[in-house]
Amino acid sequence: MKSGSDYASLMGWIGRVTVTHVLTYFVSGIVFFNLFGYTALYAEPEVATFLRQTTDPMVIAGPFLQLIRGPIIALGLLPARRVVVNHKQGWLVLWGIMAALMILAPAGAAPGSIEGLIYTKVPLWFHLVSLPEVILQALVFSWLTIAWERRAQRK
Repeated sequence: MKSGSDYASLMGWIGRVTVTHVLTYFVSGIVFFNLFGYTALYAEPEVATFLRQTTDPMVIAGPFLQLIRGPIIALGLLPARRVVVNHKQGWLVLWGIMAALMILAPAGAAPGSIEGLIYTKVPLWFHLVSLPEVILQALVFSWLTIAWERRAQRK
């Protein structure tokens, strides 16, 4: 049977990953929404058939719905937790995992992914415009997650 400290450690991990994910997702979204003018970008005819418009209630709720995605990410990363936290450059290892599995090669046809390039009609320019936001968000997420986890383990 797992001890109470194991449960607390697991719940702490899930909480830290979720908070870090939601925070970096939200901040990255705001920055790139304004930087790249997502309202006009998403209204482009080639993109509008694939993505909801920025005024859609689901898009507006998106940052809040990341509270569901965060724990899923935390549980998915749980088997690699010790490896990435204990590795000298664990944040870089974690970023590599995130970039490979969630950005470039997810199971779905997301913009910027290999599957997106193959299976969607979204133009190449949109795939390329989509990448900086998710790559930077994953990078900051990875660095903050590892830094916070190391600090939590020292206490």
